[in-house]
Amino acid sequence: MKKAKRILVGLKDAAHAVELTDLACRVGARGARLLLVHVIELPDITPLEADVPDLEAQAQKILRAAARVARRSRMKVTTRIVRAHSAGGALLDDLKEEKIELAVLGYHHGRTLGEVLLGTTAKHVATHAPCHVLLSIQPRK
Repeated sequence: MKKAKRILVGLKDAAHAVELTDLACRVGARGARLLLVHVIELPDITPLEADVPDLEAQAQKILRAAARVARRSRMKVTTRIVRAHSAGGALLDDLKEEKIELAVLGYHHGRTLGEVLLGTTAKHVATHAPCHVLLSIQPRK
């Protein structure tokens, strides 16, 4: 596989934002375009335009940290906050619309009841992505 020039980095939390962005920079082509995406996943009963200032502030913080890493690596950076009821579906939409060549996502071992029943965002994206997917799996603690 040649080095990707259009990379989406799915960022869920601040703890892994820097690490995932650094990974994307290392595997991407020089001067690649990185789309850093944080999905604010809202319950189905919550309108997508609901006022959630704490979640918005947290998303901004995550994206700022990741963007600093990408800019140091001389990558072209775009950040995006997406509101959705399904993070996996929202990320797949961005992969298709932006003609992404590589998706970089994290996976954690601690799973919620919803993930046990419905599956994880990483699994959903890896199964349905129109591009290569690179998963960074954290070691078990």
